[in-house]
Amino acid sequence: MTYSTQAGKLWIEFVTKKLIKKCPNSILDIGAGSGAYSDLLKAKLPGTTFTALEVWEPYIAKYHLEKKYDTILQLDVRNFSPETTYGITILGNVLEYLSQEEAVEVYNNLLKSSHFVIISIPINKCSQATPKDNPYEKIQKDDWSHEGVLATFEHIVLHHLDNEIGVYLGVNPQHHSFEEVSRLVKPSLAVYGIYKNEEQHMERFLRSVQTADEIVLCDTGSTDQTNQIISQFKETHPHVNLRVYSICVSPWRFDDARNTSLSLVSPDIDLCISLDIDQYLMDGWKEYLIDNWEVGYTKYCHRQRTIIGGENTLDDWSEKIHSRSGYTWKLPVYEILEYNKQEKIKKLPDFWVYHEPAPDKERLNILPLLEQSVKEKKDIWQSWSYLAEEYLSSGRYGAALQALETALELKDSDKAYLYKQQYLVYKAQNQVNLALLSLSNVILHLPERREPYFEKALYLHQLDRHLEAYATLKEGKNFTNKILDRHYNPAAWHTEFDQWLTKLRELAQEEVINFD
Repeated sequence: MTYSTQAGKLWIEFVTKKLIKKCPNSILDIGAGSGAYSDLLKAKLPGTTFTALEVWEPYIAKYHLEKKYDTILQLDVRNFSPETTYGITILGNVLEYLSQEEAVEVYNNLLKSSHFVIISIPINKCSQATPKDNPYEKIQKDDWSHEGVLATFEHIVLHHLDNEIGVYLGVNPQHHSFEEVSRLVKPSLAVYGIYKNEEQHMERFLRSVQTADEIVLCDTGSTDQTNQIISQFKETHPHVNLRVYSICVSPWRFDDARNTSLSLVSPDIDLCISLDIDQYLMDGWKEYLIDNWEVGYTKYCHRQRTIIGGENTLDDWSEKIHSRSGYTWKLPVYEILEYNKQEKIKKLPDFWVYHEPAPDKERLNILPLLEQSVKEKKDIWQSWSYLAEEYLSSGRYGAALQALETALELKDSDKAYLYKQQYLVYKAQNQVNLALLSLSNVILHLPERREPYFEKALYLHQLDRHLEAYATLKEGKNFTNKILDRHYNPAAWHTEFDQWLTKLRELAQEEVINFD
């Protein structure tokens, strides 16, 4: 076919790159047309021999196939008798131009002389107009279905459906088994990260990620026992593919350190997971990720649970799983991933990363990094939020409020979270009315959540306005949907909440009596 559809091409590329390592390093492209499969694969498979079989001679000159293929065979595939064994033969949008009997005969003939045959074929009703200049591009069978392909062609072991195109992998049983092929085409997974003085967490981390096909860690200057723990783990787990590098990043930026670690991941890895050492993965993570991986998706959005003090938890979404190529970390701190093309993101609601930070870990002074972050990217509301938090902790209230105002103006910012921060700034300044106004704005943006009512009630209690506090808390009791996200406050639930309700009721009664 002259120009084949793009549907199914990504899967063909993925499968071909996996299989070519286990078969003769040669590809036969049937119906080469414009040379689409050479354009797709040749630069990515150095050393592979490409042969084109094209029946329509004008295409050879028109599309300069001699520049795209090592060998060109100008003949009808129905008359083709291979004289060599090819690694992979591609039948890209060819079989619909043959009768069903011819298609089966051609497929069987090619499979005998190949380790693998890839079929790409329309599986819906074909209505393509016949080109005026090529008599061979006349559709003979326009009603192939997915079930029909599987029932017609033998030794099909894998398939991929992409809109109107079905792609099928046939395997020569003389060379490969179904089990072997299933192993070969699984996506390869790498875990990478950076660390410094993580002796408290390193062993747990390594046990969690040890089934990864590759683990790449970069030490940014550890002085404790972290590296000894890694060495001991490598000695007792020689089967684990773990590589460790010492790096120096100056001036310090988290994105530069992460990008260095990512760059050291093997280029043929399919999917990467970026983790901090105080994080760990759920049991069965690798099997789950392989089962839910789909070709074409560049990033996976997953769940993350932060465990605070061993008891309280916060749940949120995170995006630390991404394709090996095309991604770069940006921003000096609280860094983000950027892709150099159009992202395609899939949600994994049952994939969990756990984060259990040490409460006594020494904290880096990140204020200069945050100030640099908002200079580099002014439209990331989280950076402004983190910056406001740092300003608040250092008593720079005006700067904190300005940072929050900027964040509130940004599209898709979490207004409730930002107004909560604004409340804390006004509270620190003892600006009561503005603090209460900010809390009212939190309630406005979280109208069915208990936490903002609880926060407002406690503040009113601190102001000795107990009747208002009790009324506010009683109103908040009506909301029973507990969500473990960034707005969650464990004190607003269960025993502690009930204790506050009782206490504020008693104080409110005293306030009324004293008023009378």
